[in-house]
Amino acid sequence: MVNSETQLNLESKRIRRLNRTTKDWVWNSWNQYPPEWFITLLWNDLPTDPIKASTHSRHFRNVFLCDLCTTNQCSKVPKFPDRLGITVFQERTETQGKITFHSHFHLSNTNGRWSNHEEVKFYLKHKIGKRVMKLLKSDTPGNEGIKALDWVQERHMAYNFKEIDRKRYVQMTRYTQDGDLLLDVELSDLLPLKESANGYQTPTKRQN
Repeated sequence: MVNSETQLNLESKRIRRLNRTTKDWVWNSWNQYPPEWFITLLWNDLPTDPIKASTHSRHFRNVFLCDLCTTNQCSKVPKFPDRLGITVFQERTETQGKITFHSHFHLSNTNGRWSNHEEVKFYLKHKIGKRVMKLLKSDTPGNEGIKALDWVQERHMAYNFKEIDRKRYVQMTRYTQDGDLLLDVELSDLLPLKESANGYQTPTKRQN
């Protein structure tokens, strides 16, 4: 019979494997299509669970992609990588005992659409944001509804995965990858990993 300590160790190892595979999955896609812009979105209803933040992100993403692809129907938006790519994370923040969530979008494969982060922010705020009611419209420093930064590998490649270590022992909802990762899989454009002969996942090669 497996005792509780052994069971806990097995569960911990399983979660570490899941986290490692998830990182590999994201980084495989980013290696092929490196992100160019790092976007932070705050929501005006201060969602207290990642599912609500994901709902807001889904609406923002749909409006964003439909506008880029000049269509009014999400079903007509091409599949990635035949368009801009988005990787979405829901980040947990705890302030004075209150937990809220905001969202991060990593944008890739933009084909030089914007020349600087100010252009990205202007487009997202004035073209997309005005059609997303739950997006915070504030420009107050430290509480900006939209922030856009150049994506810097040294800072942003592991930025959202910091939750794995920082919140490992904090109980969260099942929606967030076993209580650790905050990757929003359903909203993220991730390329498949290739199954190798020995059973390990290896990155697929980019097709030019």
